[in-house]
Amino acid sequence: MMRIHVTFPVAATTADLFYLPAPCRGIVKAVRAVYSQETDIDETIDIMRGTTSVNLVTPAADATAEGTSVVGVPDTTNKDLVFDPASTTVANRVLRISVPNTFDTAGVMGLSIDYDESAAITQAASES
Repeated sequence: MMRIHVTFPVAATTADLFYLPAPCRGIVKAVRAVYSQETDIDETIDIMRGTTSVNLVTPAADATAEGTSVVGVPDTTNKDLVFDPASTTVANRVLRISVPNTFDTAGVMGLSIDYDESAAITQAASES
């Protein structure tokens, strides 16, 4: 298991996408987020493979205090989708991080992603 840390700026009321190259063949096991401003329940960060969600990070309540660690929830159907930097499908080579336009205040988002490069992967290489 490896832990990937990434930070990026979030603009107020502006949707944005960030891309993080998959370091190796593996799956996203867990995600935690910390934001430098207070967050609301409608400010969900979506970790995706292509356009398919694998983990959603949603604050538990409106006015969640700045610096609060928010734990993501793996998608029940797609949590084990494989990322692979050698995939012939471009979308499978990166973790796509979607930020909605609902953030009220600009700030800096920090993510800690548990990435399992040794998971028992039953998905065929042709599907990755």
